[in-house]
Amino acid sequence: MPALSTNHPRPAMRTLIRTLLILPLLAATLAVAADKPGKKEGSFGTGTATGAYLTRDQLRVCLARQTKVNSENAAMVAEQTALTALKADITRGGDELKQKLEALDRTSADAVDGYNGLVTARDKQIDEYQKRVDAFNARVEANGAERDAFGQGCNNRRYFEEDEIAIKKGK
Repeated sequence: MPALSTNHPRPAMRTLIRTLLILPLLAATLAVAADKPGKKEGSFGTGTATGAYLTRDQLRVCLARQTKVNSENAAMVAEQTALTALKADITRGGDELKQKLEALDRTSADAVDGYNGLVTARDKQIDEYQKRVDAFNARVEANGAERDAFGQGCNNRRYFEEDEIAIKKGK
């Protein structure tokens, strides 16, 4: 009886065997990758999102800026409405003072003092209005700067929605 050869298979045969052993693993890996959907993306702004994805920390900053800008916008609209109403009151008060001046008895010191008191009160109202307008204008400028910072750092930048969800959950 001839002895069995202990020689190893030829190199081509070894390569074929290795390939046959690796193919099922590769196929399984590709199948898992095909089943797993890609991460969903989100972006700030209305344009086409480009560039690198925002990190979670960058996204956190952008979301905070966006919230701050939006809440400040709402507060400024309310303040502007109040200022418009106050200006209308001041204008109406000025018109009433003109009518009172025409009917004022200038020979009566009490009537003149009463009228001067109304004028002084209106002047204080105007001063308070002007202070509010100045403060409002400063807020508008600050909010504009924050909006610009948001636009430069966040607008049209991509991020992963799972990061946004994690941030909103407090992670």
